[in-house]
Amino acid sequence: DPFHVDVSAMKSFYEEMCIIPPFDSYDNRFSTGKSAKMRRGQWKVKLGDTVTLEVEKTLKDSSAFHFPFLAPWAPAEIVSIYRVHKSKESCARLREELSVGNTQQGNDAGEIMVEIRWLYRRDDVSEAMKKKLNPVDSNELEEVFETDIVELVSAETILSPIRLHDVVTPSTGPSTIAGMPCIHYHCSRFWSLGRRSFGPSGPMEGRVLRGRKYSAHKAALSKLQQIPPSPAKSTASAKKRRKQSEKAPIGTIQSVAMRDHTQKKAKTEEQPIILHKTRVSCSDPFHVDV
Repeated sequence: DPFHVDVSAMKSFYEEMCIIPPFDSYDNRFSTGKSAKMRRGQWKVKLGDTVTLEVEKTLKDSSAFHFPFLAPWAPAEIVSIYRVHKSKESCARLREELSVGNTQQGNDAGEIMVEIRWLYRRDDVSEAMKKKLNPVDSNELEEVFETDIVELVSAETILSPIRLHDVVTPSTGPSTIAGMPCIHYHCSRFWSLGRRSFGPSGPMEGRVLRGRKYSAHKAALSKLQQIPPSPAKSTASAKKRRKQSEKAPIGTIQSVAMRDHTQKKAKTEEQPIILHKTRVSCSDPFHVDV
Protein backbone atom coordinates (compact mmCIF):
# COMPACT_ATOMS: atom_id res chain seq x y z
CA ASP A 1 0.00 0.00 0.00
CA PRO A 2 1.15 3.58 -0.60
CA PHE A 3 2.11 5.60 2.46
CA HIS A 4 0.98 8.83 0.76
CA VAL A 5 -1.29 9.77 -2.16
CA ASP A 6 -0.89 13.19 -3.77
CA VAL A 7 -4.10 13.77 -5.71
CA SER A 8 -3.06 17.11 -7.22
CA ALA A 9 0.18 15.62 -8.59
CA MET A 10 -1.54 12.31 -9.48
CA LYS A 11 1.12 10.28 -7.65
CA SER A 12 1.07 7.57 -5.00
CA PHE A 13 4.23 7.04 -2.95
CA TYR A 14 5.58 3.70 -1.71
CA GLU A 15 8.20 2.47 0.75
CA GLU A 16 9.10 -0.53 -1.40
CA MET A 17 8.51 -2.26 -4.73
CA CYS A 18 9.12 -5.62 -6.42
CA ILE A 19 11.41 -6.11 -9.39
CA ILE A 20 12.06 -9.11 -11.58
CA PRO A 21 15.88 -9.08 -11.92
CA PRO A 22 16.95 -8.46 -15.57
CA PHE A 23 19.08 -11.59 -15.86
CA ASP A 24 19.46 -11.07 -19.61
CA SER A 25 21.36 -7.84 -18.83
CA TYR A 26 24.03 -9.63 -16.78
CA ASP A 27 27.41 -10.92 -17.93
CA ASN A 28 27.41 -14.60 -18.93
CA ARG A 29 29.04 -15.76 -15.71
CA PHE A 30 25.96 -14.49 -13.84
CA SER A 31 23.38 -15.66 -16.38
CA THR A 32 24.56 -19.28 -16.61
CA GLY A 33 25.82 -22.05 -14.36
CA LYS A 34 25.66 -21.81 -10.58
CA SER A 35 24.42 -18.20 -10.53
CA ALA A 36 21.50 -19.08 -12.80
CA LYS A 37 20.43 -21.82 -10.38
CA MET A 38 20.25 -19.26 -7.56
CA ARG A 39 17.57 -17.22 -9.32
CA ARG A 40 14.27 -16.95 -7.51
CA GLY A 41 11.16 -14.81 -7.73
CA GLN A 42 11.17 -11.07 -7.47
CA TRP A 43 13.56 -8.73 -5.75
CA LYS A 44 12.32 -6.28 -3.12
CA VAL A 45 13.76 -2.76 -3.33
CA LYS A 46 13.15 -0.25 -0.52
CA LEU A 47 13.66 3.44 0.02
CA GLY A 48 17.33 4.04 0.77
CA ASP A 49 18.58 0.99 -1.14
CA THR A 50 21.73 1.35 -3.19
CA VAL A 51 21.52 -0.13 -6.68
CA THR A 52 23.00 -0.07 -10.16
CA LEU A 53 21.04 1.58 -12.97
CA GLU A 54 21.31 1.13 -16.72
CA VAL A 55 22.36 4.45 -18.26
CA GLU A 56 22.93 5.84 -21.74
CA LYS A 57 26.11 5.07 -23.62
CA THR A 58 29.30 6.55 -22.22
CA LEU A 59 32.67 7.36 -23.72
CA LYS A 60 33.88 4.04 -22.35
CA ASP A 61 31.39 2.09 -24.44
CA SER A 62 33.14 -1.27 -24.19
CA SER A 63 31.97 -4.53 -22.69
CA ALA A 64 35.13 -4.55 -20.56
CA PHE A 65 33.88 -1.44 -18.76
CA HIS A 66 30.31 -2.75 -18.48
CA PHE A 67 31.17 -5.83 -16.38
CA PRO A 68 29.27 -7.40 -14.66
CA PHE A 69 26.53 -6.13 -17.00
CA LEU A 70 26.06 -6.00 -20.77
CA ALA A 71 25.19 -2.29 -20.90
CA PRO A 72 26.50 0.98 -19.42
CA TRP A 73 25.56 1.41 -15.77
CA ALA A 74 26.07 3.63 -12.73
CA PRO A 75 25.54 3.31 -8.94
CA ALA A 76 22.81 5.27 -7.15
CA GLU A 77 20.60 5.45 -4.05
CA ILE A 78 16.81 5.11 -4.10
CA VAL A 79 15.36 8.31 -2.57
CA SER A 80 11.65 8.01 -3.43
CA ILE A 81 9.35 5.56 -5.23
CA TYR A 82 6.05 6.60 -6.76
CA ARG A 83 3.44 5.55 -9.28
CA VAL A 84 2.12 8.05 -11.82
CA HIS A 85 -1.68 7.89 -12.23
CA LYS A 86 -3.64 8.90 -15.32
CA SER A 87 -6.32 10.91 -13.54
CA LYS A 88 -6.99 12.78 -10.31
CA GLU A 89 -10.17 10.75 -9.90
CA SER A 90 -8.24 7.49 -9.63
CA CYS A 91 -5.86 9.08 -7.14
CA ALA A 92 -8.74 10.33 -5.00
CA ARG A 93 -10.33 6.88 -5.12
CA LEU A 94 -7.06 5.26 -4.05
CA ARG A 95 -6.74 7.69 -1.14
CA GLU A 96 -10.28 6.87 0.00
CA GLU A 97 -9.60 3.13 -0.22
CA LEU A 98 -6.39 3.60 1.72
CA SER A 99 -8.28 5.32 4.54
CA VAL A 100 -10.45 2.23 5.02
CA GLY A 101 -7.62 -0.27 4.50
CA ASN A 102 -8.78 -1.60 1.14
CA THR A 103 -6.55 -0.60 -1.78
CA GLN A 104 -6.85 -1.86 -5.33
CA GLN A 105 -4.74 -0.54 -8.22
CA GLY A 106 -7.03 0.30 -11.13
CA ASN A 107 -6.39 -0.13 -14.82
CA ASP A 108 -5.23 3.48 -15.06
CA ALA A 109 -2.18 2.87 -12.86
CA GLY A 110 0.83 4.23 -14.73
CA GLU A 111 4.59 3.81 -14.72
CA ILE A 112 6.63 3.38 -11.57
CA MET A 113 9.26 6.10 -11.22
CA VAL A 114 12.13 6.38 -8.78
CA GLU A 115 13.94 9.46 -7.59
CA ILE A 116 17.61 8.55 -7.26
CA ARG A 117 20.71 10.21 -5.83
CA TRP A 118 23.81 9.45 -7.85
CA LEU A 119 26.86 7.87 -6.27
CA TYR A 120 29.84 9.19 -8.21
CA ARG A 121 32.77 7.04 -9.21
CA ARG A 122 36.22 8.54 -9.70
CA ASP A 123 35.66 9.04 -13.44
CA ASP A 124 32.51 11.09 -12.75
CA VAL A 125 34.44 13.76 -10.83
CA SER A 126 35.94 16.75 -12.67
CA GLU A 127 39.52 16.36 -13.90
CA ALA A 128 40.76 19.17 -11.65
CA MET A 129 39.38 17.52 -8.49
CA LYS A 130 40.40 14.05 -9.63
CA LYS A 131 44.04 15.13 -9.42
CA LYS A 132 43.59 15.81 -5.70
CA LEU A 133 42.50 12.24 -5.00
CA ASN A 134 44.93 9.59 -3.86
CA PRO A 135 46.15 7.16 -6.52
CA VAL A 136 43.92 4.14 -7.07
CA ASP A 137 44.98 1.10 -5.03
CA SER A 138 43.97 -2.02 -6.93
CA ASN A 139 44.14 -4.01 -3.68
CA GLU A 140 41.30 -1.99 -2.10
CA LEU A 141 37.61 -1.60 -2.88
CA GLU A 142 36.78 1.09 -5.41
CA GLU A 143 35.62 4.29 -3.74
CA VAL A 144 32.33 5.99 -4.60
CA PHE A 145 31.13 9.35 -3.33
CA GLU A 146 27.75 10.47 -2.06
CA THR A 147 26.50 13.48 -4.01
CA ASP A 148 23.86 16.20 -3.92
CA ILE A 149 22.65 15.24 -7.42
CA VAL A 150 19.16 13.72 -7.75
CA GLU A 151 17.26 12.66 -10.86
CA LEU A 152 14.02 10.93 -11.84
CA VAL A 153 14.30 7.66 -13.77
CA SER A 154 12.06 4.72 -14.60
CA ALA A 155 12.15 1.82 -12.15
CA GLU A 156 12.71 -0.38 -15.21
CA THR A 157 16.33 0.85 -15.36
CA ILE A 158 17.29 -0.83 -12.06
CA LEU A 159 19.76 -3.68 -12.59
CA SER A 160 21.02 -5.09 -9.28
CA PRO A 161 21.91 -4.30 -5.65
CA ILE A 162 25.22 -2.85 -4.47
CA ARG A 163 26.74 -2.81 -1.00
CA LEU A 164 28.55 0.10 0.63
CA HIS A 165 31.31 -0.15 3.25
CA ASP A 166 32.40 2.87 5.29
CA VAL A 167 35.92 1.58 5.89
CA VAL A 168 38.62 0.65 3.40
CA THR A 169 38.58 -3.11 2.83
CA PRO A 170 40.46 -5.46 0.48
CA SER A 171 39.22 -5.47 -3.09
CA THR A 172 36.75 -8.16 -4.06
CA GLY A 173 34.84 -9.05 -7.19
CA PRO A 174 31.04 -8.89 -7.39
CA SER A 175 29.33 -11.34 -5.07
CA THR A 176 26.13 -13.10 -6.04
CA ILE A 177 22.75 -12.50 -4.38
CA ALA A 178 19.89 -14.70 -5.62
CA GLY A 179 21.61 -14.89 -8.99
CA MET A 180 22.20 -11.12 -9.21
CA PRO A 181 25.68 -9.55 -9.23
CA CYS A 182 26.26 -7.41 -6.13
CA ILE A 183 29.14 -4.91 -6.38
CA HIS A 184 30.95 -3.74 -3.25
CA TYR A 185 32.22 -0.18 -2.78
CA HIS A 186 33.97 1.89 -0.14
CA CYS A 187 32.02 5.10 0.59
CA SER A 188 32.95 7.68 3.24
CA ARG A 189 33.15 10.96 1.33
CA PHE A 190 30.70 13.42 -0.21
CA TRP A 191 31.13 15.21 -3.53
CA SER A 192 29.20 18.48 -3.92
CA LEU A 193 28.65 19.44 -7.54
CA GLY A 194 27.62 22.94 -6.53
CA ARG A 195 30.71 23.61 -4.40
CA ARG A 196 33.02 21.46 -6.53
CA SER A 197 34.58 20.04 -3.40
CA PHE A 198 34.88 16.90 -1.28
CA GLY A 199 33.94 16.45 2.36
CA PRO A 200 33.23 13.61 4.81
CA SER A 201 29.85 12.03 4.14
CA GLY A 202 28.99 11.32 7.77
CA PRO A 203 27.92 8.09 9.52
CA MET A 204 26.64 5.28 7.33
CA GLU A 205 23.37 5.06 9.26
CA GLY A 206 22.57 8.67 8.40
CA ARG A 207 22.88 8.22 4.63
CA VAL A 208 19.18 7.72 3.91
CA LEU A 209 18.16 10.94 5.65
CA ARG A 210 21.01 12.80 3.95
CA GLY A 211 19.65 11.73 0.59
CA ARG A 212 16.15 12.94 1.42
CA LYS A 213 17.46 16.47 1.95
CA TYR A 214 17.87 16.76 -1.83
CA SER A 215 14.53 15.18 -2.75
CA ALA A 216 11.90 17.02 -4.76
CA HIS A 217 9.31 15.08 -2.72
CA LYS A 218 10.23 16.11 0.83
CA ALA A 219 6.56 16.72 1.72
CA ALA A 220 5.61 13.15 0.76
CA LEU A 221 8.63 11.59 2.48
CA SER A 222 7.87 13.55 5.66
CA LYS A 223 4.69 11.45 5.98
CA LEU A 224 6.87 8.44 6.79
CA GLN A 225 7.98 10.06 10.04
CA GLN A 226 4.37 10.75 11.01
CA ILE A 227 3.24 7.12 10.85
CA PRO A 228 3.13 5.85 14.48
CA PRO A 229 4.59 2.36 15.06
CA SER A 230 2.31 -0.42 16.20
CA PRO A 231 2.15 -1.05 19.99
CA ALA A 232 3.97 -4.38 19.59
CA LYS A 233 6.81 -2.76 17.64
CA SER A 234 6.98 0.15 20.07
CA THR A 235 7.33 -2.23 23.03
CA ALA A 236 10.00 -4.27 21.25
CA SER A 237 11.92 -1.12 20.30
CA ALA A 238 11.76 0.18 23.87
CA LYS A 239 13.15 -3.11 25.23
CA LYS A 240 15.92 -3.05 22.65
CA ARG A 241 16.89 0.51 23.58
CA ARG A 242 16.95 -0.39 27.30
CA LYS A 243 19.25 -3.36 26.65
CA GLN A 244 21.55 -1.20 24.53
CA SER A 245 21.71 1.53 27.16
CA GLU A 246 22.59 -1.05 29.84
CA LYS A 247 25.51 -2.28 27.72
CA ALA A 248 26.77 1.20 26.85
CA PRO A 249 29.82 2.45 28.77
CA ILE A 250 29.28 5.38 31.13
CA GLY A 251 29.44 8.70 29.31
CA THR A 252 28.44 7.27 25.92
CA ILE A 253 25.18 7.16 24.05
CA GLN A 254 24.27 4.31 21.75
CA SER A 255 22.01 5.31 18.88
CA VAL A 256 19.49 2.90 17.37
CA ALA A 257 19.68 2.31 13.62
CA MET A 258 16.86 4.10 11.81
CA ARG A 259 16.01 1.26 9.47
CA ASP A 260 15.95 -2.53 9.90
CA HIS A 261 18.20 -3.13 6.87
CA THR A 262 21.20 -1.25 8.39
CA GLN A 263 23.76 -3.29 10.36
CA LYS A 264 25.57 -0.77 12.54
CA LYS A 265 27.76 -3.30 14.26
CA ALA A 266 29.48 -4.22 11.03
CA LYS A 267 29.15 -0.64 9.71
CA THR A 268 28.08 -2.09 6.42
CA GLU A 269 24.80 -1.50 4.68
CA GLU A 270 22.28 -4.19 3.92
CA GLN A 271 20.22 -4.07 0.79
CA PRO A 272 16.66 -2.69 1.06
CA ILE A 273 13.43 -3.44 -1.22
CA ILE A 274 10.53 -2.39 -4.40
CA LEU A 275 6.68 -3.23 -5.22
CA HIS A 276 4.54 -2.80 -8.70
CA LYS A 277 3.72 -4.48 -12.47
CA THR A 278 5.64 -5.36 -15.67
CA ARG A 279 9.23 -6.05 -14.67
CA VAL A 280 8.45 -3.80 -11.71
CA SER A 281 5.42 -5.01 -9.74
CA CYS A 282 3.56 -5.23 -6.44
CA SER A 283 3.55 -8.99 -6.01
CA ASP A 284 5.23 -10.79 -3.13
CA PRO A 285 9.03 -10.67 -3.56
CA PHE A 286 11.87 -12.37 -1.78
CA HIS A 287 13.94 -10.25 0.58
CA VAL A 288 17.55 -9.62 -0.40
CA ASP A 289 19.90 -9.67 2.57
CA VAL A 290 23.31 -8.43 1.44
